[in-house]
Amino acid sequence: SWIAVQPRGAFPQLLGAPPKPIMGALLSEPVTAMVVERTAAKCWVASTVTMQGWRRTHEDAHILKSVGDGLEESGVFAVLDGHGGDVAAHAASSMLEERLVQLASRGTLDPQSAAEELQDAFIQVDARLRELLDPEDRSGTTVVAAIITRPQPTEYCVQLAHCGDSRAVLCAGNRLTCSVDHKPHREDEVKRIEAAGGSVVCGPLGAGPMRVDGALAVSRALGDFQYKPAGMAPCLCKVTAVPEVQTVAGCAPGDWLLLACDGIFDVMGNEEVHDFVCTKLREAAPDPADGGTVLVELLKLCLSRGSKDNCTACLVQLRASGTPQPRSRELLPGSWATAAPEVQTKYAEFFSAHGFEAEARMLQPAVEGPPPAVLAPSRIEPEPQLQPEPTSPAPPVSPPAAPLHRLAALAGALQAMCSTRGMPGPWRARRSRGGDSAGGSGVGAASLVGSTAKSNGR
Repeated sequence: SWIAVQPRGAFPQLLGAPPKPIMGALLSEPVTAMVVERTAAKCWVASTVTMQGWRRTHEDAHILKSVGDGLEESGVFAVLDGHGGDVAAHAASSMLEERLVQLASRGTLDPQSAAEELQDAFIQVDARLRELLDPEDRSGTTVVAAIITRPQPTEYCVQLAHCGDSRAVLCAGNRLTCSVDHKPHREDEVKRIEAAGGSVVCGPLGAGPMRVDGALAVSRALGDFQYKPAGMAPCLCKVTAVPEVQTVAGCAPGDWLLLACDGIFDVMGNEEVHDFVCTKLREAAPDPADGGTVLVELLKLCLSRGSKDNCTACLVQLRASGTPQPRSRELLPGSWATAAPEVQTKYAEFFSAHGFEAEARMLQPAVEGPPPAVLAPSRIEPEPQLQPEPTSPAPPVSPPAAPLHRLAALAGALQAMCSTRGMPGPWRARRSRGGDSAGGSGVGAASLVGSTAKSNGR
Protein backbone atom coordinates (compact mmCIF):
# COMPACT_ATOMS: atom_id res chain seq x y z
CA SER A 1 0.00 0.00 0.00
CA TRP A 2 1.05 3.59 -0.60
CA ILE A 3 2.45 5.47 2.40
CA ALA A 4 2.13 9.22 1.81
CA VAL A 5 3.27 10.69 5.09
CA GLN A 6 7.00 11.35 5.40
CA PRO A 7 7.44 14.68 7.19
CA ARG A 8 10.68 13.82 8.96
CA GLY A 9 12.51 11.60 6.53
CA ALA A 10 11.85 8.13 5.19
CA PHE A 11 9.05 6.14 6.79
CA PRO A 12 11.27 3.34 8.20
CA GLN A 13 13.43 5.98 9.89
CA LEU A 14 10.32 7.58 11.33
CA LEU A 15 9.17 4.32 12.88
CA GLY A 16 12.60 3.56 14.27
CA ALA A 17 13.08 6.99 15.80
CA PRO A 18 13.95 7.19 19.49
CA PRO A 19 11.20 8.20 21.90
CA LYS A 20 10.44 11.91 21.86
CA PRO A 21 10.47 14.10 24.98
CA ILE A 22 7.61 13.33 27.34
CA MET A 23 4.41 15.15 26.62
CA GLY A 24 3.63 18.08 28.83
CA ALA A 25 6.96 19.88 28.40
CA LEU A 26 6.25 23.51 27.53
CA LEU A 27 8.21 26.23 25.78
CA SER A 28 8.87 29.67 27.22
CA GLU A 29 6.45 31.08 24.62
CA PRO A 30 4.16 29.51 22.03
CA VAL A 31 4.99 28.68 18.42
CA THR A 32 2.16 30.61 16.77
CA ALA A 33 2.86 29.59 13.16
CA MET A 34 -0.02 27.77 11.47
CA VAL A 35 -0.33 25.55 8.42
CA VAL A 36 -3.63 26.01 6.57
CA GLU A 37 -4.91 23.48 4.04
CA ARG A 38 -7.94 23.84 1.80
CA THR A 39 -9.68 21.63 -0.72
CA ALA A 40 -13.16 21.24 -2.19
CA ALA A 41 -15.30 18.62 -3.89
CA LYS A 42 -18.59 19.21 -5.67
CA CYS A 43 -20.62 18.65 -2.52
CA TRP A 44 -18.35 19.93 0.26
CA VAL A 45 -15.58 22.40 1.10
CA ALA A 46 -13.00 21.49 3.74
CA SER A 47 -10.13 23.18 5.54
CA THR A 48 -7.67 22.23 8.25
CA VAL A 49 -5.40 24.36 10.41
CA THR A 50 -2.70 23.12 12.77
CA MET A 51 -0.50 24.95 15.29
CA GLN A 52 2.21 23.74 17.66
CA GLY A 53 1.46 26.23 20.43
CA TRP A 54 3.27 25.91 23.76
CA ARG A 55 4.37 22.29 23.36
CA ARG A 56 8.01 21.52 22.60
CA THR A 57 6.98 19.17 19.79
CA HIS A 58 4.13 19.02 17.29
CA GLU A 59 2.49 15.60 17.48
CA ASP A 60 -0.79 16.03 15.57
CA ALA A 61 -1.73 14.66 12.16
CA HIS A 62 -4.86 14.76 10.03
CA ILE A 63 -6.57 13.31 6.97
CA LEU A 64 -8.30 15.32 4.25
CA LYS A 65 -9.36 13.24 1.25
CA SER A 66 -11.91 13.30 -1.56
CA VAL A 67 -13.16 9.92 -2.75
CA GLY A 68 -14.97 9.10 -5.99
CA ASP A 69 -17.04 11.37 -8.20
CA GLY A 70 -20.60 12.01 -9.27
CA LEU A 71 -23.61 11.49 -7.01
CA GLU A 72 -21.77 9.24 -4.58
CA GLU A 73 -18.79 11.54 -4.25
CA SER A 74 -17.64 11.28 -0.65
CA GLY A 75 -14.98 12.55 1.69
CA VAL A 76 -12.75 11.16 4.43
CA PHE A 77 -11.57 13.38 7.28
CA ALA A 78 -9.75 12.83 10.57
CA VAL A 79 -7.74 14.55 13.29
CA LEU A 80 -5.15 12.53 15.19
CA ASP A 81 -3.68 13.90 18.42
CA GLY A 82 -0.43 12.15 19.27
CA HIS A 83 1.13 11.82 22.71
CA GLY A 84 4.50 10.54 23.84
CA GLY A 85 5.91 11.47 20.43
CA ASP A 86 4.60 11.93 16.89
CA VAL A 87 5.38 8.46 15.57
CA ALA A 88 2.02 6.80 16.23
CA ALA A 89 -0.03 9.71 14.89
CA HIS A 90 1.86 10.04 11.60
CA ALA A 91 2.08 6.32 10.93
CA ALA A 92 -1.56 5.71 11.85
CA SER A 93 -2.82 8.57 9.67
CA SER A 94 -1.49 6.91 6.50
CA MET A 95 -2.82 3.47 7.34
CA LEU A 96 -6.18 4.73 8.58
CA GLU A 97 -6.66 6.89 5.50
CA GLU A 98 -6.26 3.86 3.27
CA ARG A 99 -8.88 1.90 5.21
CA LEU A 100 -11.35 4.78 5.38
CA VAL A 101 -11.05 5.46 1.66
CA GLN A 102 -11.90 1.82 0.99
CA LEU A 103 -15.03 2.15 3.12
CA ALA A 104 -16.06 5.46 1.57
CA SER A 105 -15.73 4.04 -1.95
CA ARG A 106 -18.46 1.52 -1.09
CA GLY A 107 -21.03 4.28 -0.70
CA THR A 108 -23.36 4.84 2.23
CA LEU A 109 -23.37 1.93 4.66
CA ASP A 110 -26.23 1.20 7.03
CA PRO A 111 -25.47 2.16 10.66
CA GLN A 112 -24.77 -1.38 11.84
CA SER A 113 -22.43 -2.18 8.97
CA ALA A 114 -20.68 1.17 9.37
CA ALA A 115 -20.08 0.52 13.07
CA GLU A 116 -18.65 -2.93 12.42
CA GLU A 117 -16.46 -1.82 9.51
CA LEU A 118 -15.09 1.25 11.28
CA GLN A 119 -14.32 -0.67 14.45
CA ASP A 120 -12.53 -3.30 12.40
CA ALA A 121 -10.57 -0.60 10.55
CA PHE A 122 -9.31 0.93 13.80
CA ILE A 123 -8.40 -2.47 15.24
CA GLN A 124 -6.53 -3.52 12.10
CA VAL A 125 -4.61 -0.24 11.96
CA ASP A 126 -3.66 -0.67 15.62
CA ALA A 127 -2.42 -4.21 14.95
CA ARG A 128 -0.36 -3.02 12.00
CA LEU A 129 0.99 -0.17 14.11
CA ARG A 130 2.25 -2.67 16.69
CA GLU A 131 4.18 -4.48 13.95
CA LEU A 132 5.75 -1.29 12.61
CA LEU A 133 6.68 0.59 15.76
CA ASP A 134 9.95 0.09 17.57
CA PRO A 135 9.35 -2.15 20.62
CA GLU A 136 10.59 0.64 22.87
CA ASP A 137 8.28 3.25 21.37
CA ARG A 138 5.64 4.47 23.82
CA SER A 139 3.74 6.88 21.60
CA GLY A 140 0.02 6.76 21.00
CA THR A 141 -2.68 8.83 19.36
CA THR A 142 -6.33 9.66 19.74
CA VAL A 143 -8.48 9.78 16.60
CA VAL A 144 -11.71 11.38 15.52
CA ALA A 145 -12.71 10.49 11.96
CA ALA A 146 -15.63 11.00 9.61
CA ILE A 147 -16.83 9.52 6.35
CA ILE A 148 -19.28 11.79 4.51
CA THR A 149 -21.33 10.31 1.67
CA ARG A 150 -24.19 11.64 -0.46
CA PRO A 151 -26.89 9.00 -0.99
CA GLN A 152 -29.23 11.58 -2.58
CA PRO A 153 -28.52 14.82 -4.50
CA THR A 154 -29.35 17.01 -1.47
CA GLU A 155 -28.94 14.49 1.34
CA TYR A 156 -25.74 13.58 3.15
CA CYS A 157 -24.80 10.87 5.62
CA VAL A 158 -22.07 11.50 8.21
CA GLN A 159 -20.54 8.50 9.95
CA LEU A 160 -18.33 9.39 12.91
CA ALA A 161 -15.77 7.25 14.74
CA HIS A 162 -13.69 8.43 17.67
CA CYS A 163 -11.15 6.87 19.95
CA GLY A 164 -9.91 9.09 22.78
CA ASP A 165 -10.57 12.76 23.49
CA SER A 166 -10.40 14.29 20.03
CA ARG A 167 -13.95 15.43 19.34
CA ALA A 168 -16.55 15.87 16.60
CA VAL A 169 -19.17 18.64 16.56
CA LEU A 170 -21.79 18.25 13.82
CA CYS A 171 -24.32 21.00 13.16
CA ALA A 172 -27.16 19.55 11.07
CA GLY A 173 -30.17 21.85 10.91
CA ASN A 174 -31.38 22.30 14.48
CA ARG A 175 -29.44 19.25 15.69
CA LEU A 176 -26.06 19.41 17.39
CA THR A 177 -24.36 16.02 17.51
CA CYS A 178 -21.14 15.73 19.51
CA SER A 179 -18.89 12.82 20.36
CA VAL A 180 -18.20 12.10 24.04
CA ASP A 181 -14.53 11.96 25.04
CA HIS A 182 -12.99 8.69 26.20
CA LYS A 183 -11.61 9.83 29.53
CA PRO A 184 -10.60 7.45 32.33
CA HIS A 185 -13.10 9.04 34.73
CA ARG A 186 -16.12 8.11 32.57
CA GLU A 187 -18.14 5.60 34.55
CA ASP A 188 -18.29 3.03 31.75
CA GLU A 189 -14.57 3.46 31.07
CA VAL A 190 -13.70 2.99 34.75
CA LYS A 191 -15.54 -0.34 34.75
CA ARG A 192 -13.83 -1.47 31.56
CA ILE A 193 -10.35 -0.46 32.76
CA GLU A 194 -10.75 -2.11 36.16
CA ALA A 195 -12.11 -5.27 34.53
CA ALA A 196 -8.87 -5.34 32.48
CA GLY A 197 -6.80 -5.22 35.67
CA GLY A 198 -6.03 -1.52 35.54
CA SER A 199 -6.72 1.36 37.87
CA VAL A 200 -8.00 4.90 37.47
CA VAL A 201 -6.16 7.31 39.76
CA CYS A 202 -4.63 10.76 39.74
CA GLY A 203 -1.12 11.28 38.45
CA PRO A 204 2.05 10.94 40.53
CA LEU A 205 1.60 14.38 42.11
CA GLY A 206 -1.92 13.56 43.25
CA ALA A 207 -3.54 16.27 41.15
CA GLY A 208 -4.77 16.85 37.64
CA PRO A 209 -7.00 14.56 35.57
CA MET A 210 -7.69 10.93 36.38
CA ARG A 211 -5.36 8.60 34.50
CA VAL A 212 -5.12 4.95 33.49
CA ASP A 213 -2.72 3.40 36.04
CA GLY A 214 -1.93 6.95 37.12
CA ALA A 215 -0.19 7.68 33.81
CA LEU A 216 -2.35 8.04 30.67
CA ALA A 217 -5.08 10.69 30.56
CA VAL A 218 -7.11 9.00 27.79
CA SER A 219 -8.73 5.58 27.97
CA ARG A 220 -8.85 4.75 24.25
CA ALA A 221 -6.13 5.30 21.67
CA LEU A 222 -4.13 3.76 18.87
CA GLY A 223 -0.66 2.73 20.00
CA ASP A 224 0.18 2.91 23.74
CA PHE A 225 1.08 -0.77 23.58
CA GLN A 226 2.38 -0.82 27.15
CA TYR A 227 -1.32 -1.04 28.06
CA LYS A 228 -2.14 -3.71 25.46
CA PRO A 229 -0.59 -7.15 26.07
CA ALA A 230 0.20 -8.91 22.79
CA GLY A 231 -2.49 -11.42 21.91
CA MET A 232 -5.16 -9.91 24.16
CA ALA A 233 -8.49 -9.03 22.55
CA PRO A 234 -8.66 -5.25 21.98
CA CYS A 235 -11.85 -4.86 23.99
CA LEU A 236 -10.17 -6.46 27.03
CA CYS A 237 -7.14 -4.14 27.16
CA LYS A 238 -6.82 -1.31 29.67
CA VAL A 239 -6.47 1.11 26.77
CA THR A 240 -8.40 -0.01 23.71
CA ALA A 241 -8.37 1.01 20.06
CA VAL A 242 -12.06 0.15 19.62
CA PRO A 243 -13.87 3.37 18.59
CA GLU A 244 -17.38 4.53 19.28
CA VAL A 245 -19.31 4.98 16.04
CA GLN A 246 -22.44 6.95 15.27
CA THR A 247 -24.31 7.64 12.04
CA VAL A 248 -26.14 10.91 11.37
CA ALA A 249 -28.35 10.68 8.28
CA GLY A 250 -30.42 13.37 6.62
CA CYS A 251 -27.78 16.11 6.64
CA ALA A 252 -28.28 18.90 4.09
CA PRO A 253 -26.43 21.69 2.32
CA GLY A 254 -25.47 24.37 4.83
CA ASP A 255 -24.69 21.87 7.58
CA TRP A 256 -21.13 21.65 8.85
CA LEU A 257 -18.79 19.33 10.76
CA LEU A 258 -15.85 20.25 12.98
CA LEU A 259 -13.23 17.70 14.02
CA ALA A 260 -10.64 18.89 16.54
CA CYS A 261 -8.15 17.75 19.15
CA ASP A 262 -8.47 18.52 22.85
CA GLY A 263 -6.27 21.60 22.50
CA ILE A 264 -9.46 23.33 21.35
CA PHE A 265 -11.90 21.71 23.75
CA ASP A 266 -9.67 22.24 26.79
CA VAL A 267 -10.74 25.88 26.66
CA MET A 268 -14.03 25.84 24.72
CA GLY A 269 -17.24 23.87 25.14
CA ASN A 270 -19.31 22.31 22.37
CA GLU A 271 -21.87 25.12 22.41
CA GLU A 272 -19.15 27.76 22.34
CA VAL A 273 -17.53 26.16 19.31
CA HIS A 274 -20.94 25.87 17.64
CA ASP A 275 -21.74 29.53 18.28
CA PHE A 276 -18.29 30.66 17.12
CA VAL A 277 -18.46 28.79 13.81
CA CYS A 278 -22.07 29.78 13.12
CA THR A 279 -21.24 33.43 13.78
CA LYS A 280 -18.29 33.35 11.38
CA LEU A 281 -20.38 31.66 8.68
CA ARG A 282 -23.15 34.25 9.06
CA GLU A 283 -20.68 37.13 8.92
CA ALA A 284 -19.45 35.93 5.53
CA ALA A 285 -22.94 35.58 4.03
CA PRO A 286 -24.09 35.81 1.32
CA ASP A 287 -20.64 34.74 0.19
CA PRO A 288 -19.36 31.34 1.32
CA ALA A 289 -17.07 31.53 4.32
CA ASP A 290 -13.43 30.58 3.98
CA GLY A 291 -13.05 27.67 6.38
CA GLY A 292 -9.33 28.25 6.72
CA THR A 293 -9.90 31.78 8.00
CA VAL A 294 -12.58 30.56 10.42
CA LEU A 295 -10.21 27.95 11.87
CA VAL A 296 -7.29 30.37 12.14
CA GLU A 297 -9.49 32.68 14.22
CA LEU A 298 -10.65 29.71 16.31
CA LEU A 299 -7.08 28.65 17.11
CA LYS A 300 -6.09 32.21 17.94
CA LEU A 301 -8.99 32.38 20.38
CA CYS A 302 -7.98 29.09 22.00
CA LEU A 303 -4.42 30.31 22.41
CA SER A 304 -5.62 33.56 23.99
CA ARG A 305 -7.74 31.53 26.42
CA GLY A 306 -4.71 29.64 27.64
CA SER A 307 -4.65 26.41 25.63
CA LYS A 308 -1.23 24.84 26.15
CA ASP A 309 -1.59 21.91 23.75
CA ASN A 310 -1.03 21.41 20.04
CA CYS A 311 -4.16 22.59 18.23
CA THR A 312 -5.54 21.01 15.05
CA ALA A 313 -9.03 21.44 13.61
CA CYS A 314 -10.86 20.41 10.43
CA LEU A 315 -14.01 22.16 9.18
CA VAL A 316 -16.21 20.57 6.49
CA GLN A 317 -19.05 22.61 4.99
CA LEU A 318 -21.71 20.75 3.00
CA ARG A 319 -23.06 22.36 -0.16
CA ALA A 320 -25.49 21.45 -2.94
CA SER A 321 -23.01 21.89 -5.76
CA GLY A 322 -19.79 23.65 -6.52
CA THR A 323 -16.53 23.54 -8.39
CA PRO A 324 -13.92 21.12 -7.05
CA GLN A 325 -10.70 22.76 -5.95
CA PRO A 326 -7.30 21.08 -5.71
CA ARG A 327 -5.63 20.90 -2.37
CA SER A 328 -3.61 23.97 -1.39
CA ARG A 329 -1.38 24.63 1.60
CA GLU A 330 -0.06 27.83 3.08
CA LEU A 331 2.12 28.76 6.01
CA LEU A 332 1.25 31.60 8.38
CA PRO A 333 4.64 32.29 9.96
CA GLY A 334 3.49 33.58 13.35
CA SER A 335 5.66 35.67 15.66
CA TRP A 336 8.96 33.98 14.84
CA ALA A 337 10.78 37.32 14.57
CA THR A 338 10.42 38.22 18.24
CA ALA A 339 10.80 34.69 19.63
CA ALA A 340 13.65 33.57 21.86
CA PRO A 341 16.44 31.63 20.07
CA GLU A 342 15.23 28.28 21.44
CA VAL A 343 11.71 28.98 20.20
CA GLN A 344 12.97 30.16 16.81
CA THR A 345 14.54 26.73 16.48
CA LYS A 346 11.10 25.23 17.11
CA TYR A 347 9.62 27.45 14.40
CA ALA A 348 12.21 26.13 11.96
CA GLU A 349 11.44 22.54 12.99
CA PHE A 350 7.70 23.16 12.53
CA PHE A 351 8.22 24.67 9.07
CA SER A 352 10.43 21.76 8.00
CA ALA A 353 8.18 19.07 9.44
CA HIS A 354 5.27 20.34 7.36
CA GLY A 355 7.18 20.48 4.11
CA PHE A 356 8.23 24.14 4.14
CA GLU A 357 11.94 23.48 3.82
CA ALA A 358 12.76 26.74 2.06
CA GLU A 359 11.09 28.73 4.81
CA ALA A 360 12.93 26.73 7.47
CA ARG A 361 16.25 27.47 5.76
CA MET A 362 15.39 31.16 5.65
CA LEU A 363 15.02 31.07 9.43
CA GLN A 364 18.39 29.43 9.97
CA PRO A 365 20.44 32.67 10.07
CA ALA A 366 18.18 33.95 12.83
CA VAL A 367 18.45 30.70 14.75
CA GLU A 368 22.25 30.76 14.63
CA GLY A 369 22.58 34.14 16.36
CA PRO A 370 20.82 35.94 19.23
CA PRO A 371 17.90 38.17 18.23
CA PRO A 372 17.91 41.91 18.91
CA ALA A 373 16.55 43.12 22.23
CA VAL A 374 13.48 44.52 20.46
CA LEU A 375 12.64 43.35 16.97
CA ALA A 376 9.90 44.91 14.89
CA PRO A 377 10.28 43.73 11.29
CA SER A 378 8.95 46.98 9.87
CA ARG A 379 11.61 49.04 11.67
CA ILE A 380 14.80 46.96 11.32
CA GLU A 381 17.73 48.91 9.89
CA PRO A 382 20.60 46.77 8.53
CA GLU A 383 24.01 47.58 9.91
CA PRO A 384 26.51 48.86 7.30
CA GLN A 385 29.28 46.48 8.38
CA LEU A 386 30.01 43.63 10.75
CA GLN A 387 31.49 44.40 14.14
CA PRO A 388 34.32 42.31 15.67
CA GLU A 389 33.49 39.86 18.42
CA PRO A 390 34.44 41.11 21.92
CA THR A 391 37.57 39.56 23.37
CA SER A 392 36.17 39.44 26.91
CA PRO A 393 32.69 39.04 28.39
CA ALA A 394 30.60 42.18 28.11
CA PRO A 395 27.27 43.20 29.64
CA PRO A 396 24.31 42.13 27.48
CA VAL A 397 23.34 45.64 26.48
CA SER A 398 22.77 44.82 22.80
CA PRO A 399 23.30 41.92 20.41
CA PRO A 400 26.18 41.71 17.95
CA ALA A 401 25.59 43.49 14.68
CA ALA A 402 26.03 40.42 12.50
CA PRO A 403 22.93 38.58 13.79
CA LEU A 404 20.97 41.84 13.54
CA HIS A 405 22.11 42.22 9.96
CA ARG A 406 21.04 38.67 9.15
CA LEU A 407 17.68 39.10 10.86
CA ALA A 408 17.09 42.35 9.01
CA ALA A 409 17.80 40.70 5.67
CA LEU A 410 15.59 37.77 6.60
CA ALA A 411 12.69 39.94 7.74
CA GLY A 412 12.97 42.07 4.64
CA ALA A 413 12.95 39.02 2.38
CA LEU A 414 9.95 37.49 4.11
CA GLN A 415 8.00 40.73 4.07
CA ALA A 416 8.75 41.24 0.40
CA MET A 417 7.57 37.73 -0.37
CA CYS A 418 4.45 38.22 1.73
CA SER A 419 3.53 41.50 0.02
CA THR A 420 3.98 40.63 -3.64
CA ARG A 421 1.61 38.71 -5.84
CA GLY A 422 4.47 37.65 -8.09
CA MET A 423 6.25 35.47 -5.58
CA PRO A 424 8.82 32.90 -6.77
CA GLY A 425 7.37 29.44 -7.29
CA PRO A 426 8.72 27.73 -4.13
CA TRP A 427 7.09 30.39 -1.95
CA ARG A 428 3.66 30.42 -3.51
CA ALA A 429 0.70 28.45 -2.19
CA ARG A 430 0.38 25.51 -4.51
CA ARG A 431 -0.91 22.00 -4.60
CA SER A 432 0.95 19.59 -2.36
CA ARG A 433 3.17 16.98 -3.87
CA GLY A 434 1.11 13.78 -3.83
CA GLY A 435 -2.27 15.48 -4.26
CA ASP A 436 -4.82 15.32 -1.45
CA SER A 437 -3.31 12.63 0.70
CA ALA A 438 -3.04 12.47 4.47
CA GLY A 439 -2.95 16.09 5.47
CA GLY A 440 -1.20 15.86 8.80
CA SER A 441 2.15 15.59 7.19
CA GLY A 442 1.88 15.97 3.45
CA VAL A 443 4.96 17.41 1.79
CA GLY A 444 5.00 20.53 -0.35
CA ALA A 445 5.98 24.17 -0.44
CA ALA A 446 3.66 27.11 0.01
CA SER A 447 3.72 30.80 0.68
CA LEU A 448 4.17 32.85 3.79
CA VAL A 449 0.86 34.65 3.62
CA GLY A 450 0.26 37.98 5.31
CA SER A 451 2.58 39.93 7.53
CA THR A 452 3.72 38.74 10.92
CA ALA A 453 1.43 41.29 12.55
CA LYS A 454 -1.56 39.78 10.80
CA SER A 455 -0.78 36.16 11.56
CA ASN A 456 0.86 36.01 14.95
CA GLY A 457 -2.34 35.33 16.85
CA ARG A 458 -1.80 38.18 19.33
